[in-house]
Amino acid sequence: MVAPAMDVIVIGCGASGIAALRRLYDAGLKVIGLEAADRIGGRICSVEYGDCYLDLGGAWCHGEKDNIVYDMANPLGLLAKPKPDHKYFLMSDGKLISNETGDKILQILDEEVGKAEKNNTRSISECVRNAIKTNPDLQFDEELVKSLAEWYERNNHLGGQGDPKMGKSLKGLEEWWVCEGEPFINWKGKGYKTVLDILLNRYPDASKGLPIPIHLNKEVENIKWCTSKPGLERGNPLVQIKCKDGSLYTAKSVIITLSLGVLKERHSQLFSPPLPTEKINSINNLQFCVLDKIYIEFTQPWWPEFPSNFTILWKDEDKARFNEQETWITEIFGFNTVEYHPNSLVAWIYGAGAMEMERASYEQVKAGIEKLLQVLFSKQFKLNPVKSILRSQWASNPLIRGSYSYRSVYTEENDASAKALSEPLYHGDSFPVVGFAGEATSYHRHNGVHGAVEAGFREADRFIDSFKKGTK
Repeated sequence: MVAPAMDVIVIGCGASGIAALRRLYDAGLKVIGLEAADRIGGRICSVEYGDCYLDLGGAWCHGEKDNIVYDMANPLGLLAKPKPDHKYFLMSDGKLISNETGDKILQILDEEVGKAEKNNTRSISECVRNAIKTNPDLQFDEELVKSLAEWYERNNHLGGQGDPKMGKSLKGLEEWWVCEGEPFINWKGKGYKTVLDILLNRYPDASKGLPIPIHLNKEVENIKWCTSKPGLERGNPLVQIKCKDGSLYTAKSVIITLSLGVLKERHSQLFSPPLPTEKINSINNLQFCVLDKIYIEFTQPWWPEFPSNFTILWKDEDKARFNEQETWITEIFGFNTVEYHPNSLVAWIYGAGAMEMERASYEQVKAGIEKLLQVLFSKQFKLNPVKSILRSQWASNPLIRGSYSYRSVYTEENDASAKALSEPLYHGDSFPVVGFAGEATSYHRHNGVHGAVEAGFREADRFIDSFKKGTK
């Protein structure tokens, strides 16, 4: 059965897809959203936990100035700024180092990256590793400096440990724009899912939600698109979409908001005809990192102050205390207290270690966390028992395959870019048939929900302009 033809179909109903649908709907176009999962949101995944929510994906509104999410949510009283953290620099043998020493080393590393020449194909990690060898202010405690540099690489998700060219590029720092203001604004326990309610007009009154059709459990199998078919002015569809359940959808245009990880894995099977070479080049050479969280609920809090932030600094001999099946544990680089969840900490893990953690069972992860807590904290704190854990598994999710996009040395060497990825495929000279949104297509705000929302609005506006010009 073929559904009635639409003006625009949006594939993927995360933040970017929902933003595009809202804008297209407001413009009076016939739209529908297709979502492969059984929920909307994508990498926004707010899970009910106790009296409020935990965010397995996007958690904070990062910044205030020029942040579209902040502009939508703050006037509604939905956001709150955090109190200052109580910081702890904790060596992997359980010994504390002074905040003054830890902050000094990290400041020097920040300064080295800040002053480094950006117009090249070098990685940030290369810059950091060179600094610990050459900066005279870092030549006082080799083991400590090495541990802090390793933490710096993980905390900033620099990548490139296995393949240096997969590391974040220095040039990419100029392309990525930070929103000024508080970087960790929370949602008062309501979860980042609230931004979806704003976009769909469900907040503050759910009964006033917009009747935008969104079909769940619709995993797209194939997208047939045409840029040369005559008779567009007579309303003939240029796109045919087949889902795995056999359903068919047709439209004049389609906006793709699938994650970069899914595009990497499936673009050759998804698109008929295949995508242009320059589009494939950007899909292949923009990178997609893995960042996971492990929420740990205790019977009672044992940390002396709230909020607290524990920076974990690993030494090689302490890593050796964990067996081959436990190596992922030595990739955990920090713990934070969790707003509105006074009994919980969240542990952070990145890259290959995160993927190993995802493959472990729940019982193995819980046991690994309990072992790590004993090693790290038992000398300085009186621990309370772990009640439960909750983890993200973004790399294992076949509908996501990672956390967010970034620019690597390969990106620069191969002239890949968000702009090339975002460029639509046109019918004739002016009508966009296939558009691309999602955070990976954001020119300057990739890796954030605000970038994803901006990209959804950008593509919707592009399509609306084309429809208004009468090219339909």
